[in-house]
Amino acid sequence: MIRRTLRCSRSVAVSLLVGLAMAGTSALAQDYPTRPIRYIVPNTPGVIVDTVARVLAPEMSKLLGQPVVIENRPGGNYVVGFEYVAKQAPADGYTIVSVLVPSMAILPVTAKGLSFDPLKDLPPVIGLAEGKYVFGSSATQAWKTMGELVTAAKAAPGKLNFGESSPPVFLLAETLLRQLGLSVVHIPYASGGAYLQAIVSGEVQMGFVGEGSAVGFGDRFRVLGVTGERRSAAYPNTPTFRELGHPNIPGLSLSMNVRAGTSKAVTDRLYAAASKGLQTPEVKAAYAKLRLDIVEQPGDVAAKALAEEAKMYADVAAKIGFKPQ
Repeated sequence: MIRRTLRCSRSVAVSLLVGLAMAGTSALAQDYPTRPIRYIVPNTPGVIVDTVARVLAPEMSKLLGQPVVIENRPGGNYVVGFEYVAKQAPADGYTIVSVLVPSMAILPVTAKGLSFDPLKDLPPVIGLAEGKYVFGSSATQAWKTMGELVTAAKAAPGKLNFGESSPPVFLLAETLLRQLGLSVVHIPYASGGAYLQAIVSGEVQMGFVGEGSAVGFGDRFRVLGVTGERRSAAYPNTPTFRELGHPNIPGLSLSMNVRAGTSKAVTDRLYAAASKGLQTPEVKAAYAKLRLDIVEQPGDVAAKALAEEAKMYADVAAKIGFKPQ
């Protein structure tokens, strides 16, 4: 009888402690935020992952009632900033991070000795926006459609080449070219500027570029395919990769992430603030100027997309023997 009484007492005590802990967490979430929030950008000012955060932060501040302060932590191809949030910042919602999804998804196959898991330790709160990659060639090339390019490349295996200046674009191109069954020579460039000049001049015959760069080239660049669910407004006559039979070629997406372990109540507050911020005229106009489509994905949807993109990179890296550097 005494033992049963003791067991009941312990059970009641444990239940009370759990209840108090949950109540405390709920109260903290209701009060959140009570101080400024740091929005970490793992790159330098002025690049797209920075601009997206800087545009959204003031709108989130209005809705949360606290400053959302941009803090740039560049280095190591995004690793420095990601690692700081994943390993050093508390999981309390007072540190969030701006993510260029391809740069996070590719880390498992490009970076040696990571101290964090990009797919588990920094979950998305919200998918914010997506830009388009376009695949094309200099207008001086003979082909005018993807089908004509495929015919030309198959007629001369190993004779044509494609260029790139970053691992995500390299593996993205390898994925597409392998799906098309093409043997094309890879030409790497040390900088984006050098690569863009090479492709528009015809020094390399084909490759992926951002939509904004393609538009800047005007009629000197011929677009053969675009990423995304819908055709580009700038290239309404160019089919999407989905239309071309390659639905898994991702665009240039961006998200807002936190350290794993941040409470759902807090991430819900962050999601609500970011979601409302995305609908403001200021953010819509700024993102449109960057040629970004607002997607407003829930965290679980954005996490699934991140995992799928990471798998795509891992699969093609394994096929070509690409090793972490």
